[in-house]
Amino acid sequence: MCLRSSEPLPDTNTPTMRSASYNNKRKSKTQQTHLRNLNLSRRRRLLREEKEMKMRNLKLFVENQSIIRENEALKKKALLLQQENKALFSLLHSKLSPVSTSSSTSFL
Repeated sequence: MCLRSSEPLPDTNTPTMRSASYNNKRKSKTQQTHLRNLNLSRRRRLLREEKEMKMRNLKLFVENQSIIRENEALKKKALLLQQENKALFSLLHSKLSPVSTSSSTSFL
């Protein structure tokens, strides 16, 4: 659009100019609302994920405590079995020792 110096400049307060300005403001507000919604959704998702992570962590903690208790019980059983094994070996050794000494002396 080429303006001649004799033509007046377009008035910025005309309805078409005002509506363009209004639409820009409206778009800006809808963009802001959209961004707020996205941020709110993101915050809610992060909070939900944080709750889920805490719950998983708690479940793993409880499972870990159970495993530790079971491990301690197995250690006690292993210690008792080891003591029993030593007692049986010493009993066996004491029973075999006199036999081997008496048999070795009979051959001499």
